[in-house]
This record gives sequence, structure tokens and C-alpha cells, in this order.
Amino acid sequence: MRKSRMFLTMLVSSFRKRKSRMLIALFAIIVGTAVISGLISVYYDISVKMGMEFRSYGANLILTPGEDAQDSVFEQSVVQEISGIFPEDKIVGYTPYLYGLANFYTRRLVVIGTWFDQIPKITPYWEITGEINTDRKATGIAMVGKDVSEKLGYKLGTVLPMKDPVTGNEQQVTVTGIISSGGTEDNQIFINLTDAQKLFHQEKLANAAYFSVTGDGLEAAAAAVTDRYPALKLSPIKQISSSEAVMLDKISSLVYIVVAIILLSTLLCVATTMMTMVMERKAEIALKKVLGAQNKPLALEFLSEAAVLALAGTFAGLGLGYGLAQVIGESVFQSPISFRWAVIPLVTLASLLVAGLASLIPLRTVIGIEPAVVLKGE
Repeated sequence: MRKSRMFLTMLVSSFRKRKSRMLIALFAIIVGTAVISGLISVYYDISVKMGMEFRSYGANLILTPGEDAQDSVFEQSVVQEISGIFPEDKIVGYTPYLYGLANFYTRRLVVIGTWFDQIPKITPYWEITGEINTDRKATGIAMVGKDVSEKLGYKLGTVLPMKDPVTGNEQQVTVTGIISSGGTEDNQIFINLTDAQKLFHQEKLANAAYFSVTGDGLEAAAAAVTDRYPALKLSPIKQISSSEAVMLDKISSLVYIVVAIILLSTLLCVATTMMTMVMERKAEIALKKVLGAQNKPLALEFLSEAAVLALAGTFAGLGLGYGLAQVIGESVFQSPISFRWAVIPLVTLASLLVAGLASLIPLRTVIGIEPAVVLKGE
């Protein structure tokens, strides 16, 4: 008990006598811990945040009949089944598509049946004038592309007669929205999936389906679906999925590099400070050795000082790091970064490791001090 109390007294005395040196080392650890904990917190959330950012560019998976399939359509119910393969928190949205040609007066246009309620999830980049009817049972409504609207005069509220030239089926729809996408959709007309299935006599069938899914492993998921449904093919939309993967890899690499640089900088700063303190205390260390102190207790004293600095710097840095993570989250993703308990032991271990490594050279100096030489003033 007396030894422990004496040891604690020596530690406190060491910190009091060398406040400026200790504060320099403490500041370096706080800054290093703050940056590292902030980056690690962002790194944990980055796949989710980046995934949601990329989902704003639309679907990243498309389901179509396989190359050897005899029909160009498949059962609509399969779309629901495939959506269940993905974790519920990973799937943003999905919708089947049914394509066909229909006559509008003297014009023949591409008509697509879909679920209107999924448009904001699958194609969030569309600019829509009017309203989106999210009722899948609603009938007689249509959304027309911008070019169709401008060239043919199909405005909001226009009633359009449609006729399938193959089946002879007819329907009337009212324009409730105008789509501007900058792509082929500007020349197409979208109607409710149920209406399209009746018009083209393709009840409960679809030509394709689009999925918007967050996370990685899209290639593996696509292969698993294709194996399970041999007549179908689920493929990543390369432009989206590959860009997402490349961006995540680049950001991950950047995080690794920054963390490594911060750790090295902190290590050098703490090592330099500890070495300076050892040089300032050479006479004190020599005197302790003369009085019978062994190298092991002396080394333990310096390691304890380093550990106290590491722990104090870690707890202060963790709070600053969490704040830094929130700043990054709000500025880059416009959303907060989740608090991760795993960051605490990870950063604490890193700080203790850095402090320990930074003490190695100073410890060798402590062990190598010759009392006779130092006390003579040589």
C-alpha cells in the first residue's frame, strides 16, 4: 500500500514539475485521438452514407429474362420474392416494368407500366411537374415525358385514349404528371402497372424490374438470384454500382493513409517530448539509481506517465472526435454520424500503443544512464 501511494505521489510530482512538457505531449495525443476517432466513426458509417448518396442516382440492379429464356416476360410475383433476398434495411425500393407500344390518336408511343409510388425511390433524379399518385390500385392516370408533352401538347389534365394495335384493347388515361429526366423517359408515357397489364393483355407479368439496394456484394447477390431463378438474370447497373465501389475504395484508402500519418506524427511528438523529459531528469534518475532504484521500477514509472497521458488524451480526444465526425457528416452527407461504441476501445488501444512505442527510445536512455558519470557532471 505504501509503495503504491509513493508511486502515485511520484507520478503526480512529475506532472506538476513538468507541466509544459506534459501539456505538449497531452495536446498531441488529444489532437491525434480526435482526428482518428472522428475518421473511424465516419468510416463505420461511410458505406451506408455513400450508398444513400448513390441511391439518389437511381436503381443499381436490373432484373430481366435470361439469355436463354423463351419469353420476354416473367411473373410479377418473382419481383417480390427477389426483394426478400436482400436485408430489409438495405433495400431502398423496387418496381416491375412492363413495356409496350400504344396508339394515341395517330401517334404510336412507348408505354411503360410501373408502380408510381416507387418512382421517388428508383428514379429520385426525375423532375416531376404535377403529382404522383401512390395508390397502386388507381387506374386511368398517366405521367408523360417532357418531350411528349411539348411536342404533342399533352398537358396536365389532358385525357388520352390509348389503343394496343396488337390486342385491340383500349383505355383512357388522364395526365397527372410530366417527367423531365434528360433521358429516353422524356419520350415515353408511364401508366399504372395494372392498367398496362390489361392494355397489353399481360396480366401479372413484367418485362423487367429495377432494384435500388445499399451496401456492397451486389455481384454476389446477383449471381445467387440467377442461380435460384435460371430463367432470369439479375445484373448490376455497371455505371452506378462500379462507381459506388470505386468511390468507397478510394475513400477507405484515404482514411487509412490519414490515420497512419496522424499516428506517426503523434508518435514522433510524444517520443520527442518524452526524450526531452528524460534528458532533463538525468540527474534525478542517476540519484535514484545511487539510492538503490533498479531499472525495472524506473522504466515502469516512465511507462506509467506515458499511459496516463494516453488515457487522458484519449478521453478528451474522443469527445472532440465525435464532434468532428458530426461536422463531416453534416457538411458531406447532410446527416449525423452514428455513435459507435467500438471506437472507444479501438482508439484507446491505439493511444496506449503509440505512447508505449514513443517511450521505447527514452527508456533505453533511462536504462543506460551511469550514475557516476552523470553526478560527476561529465
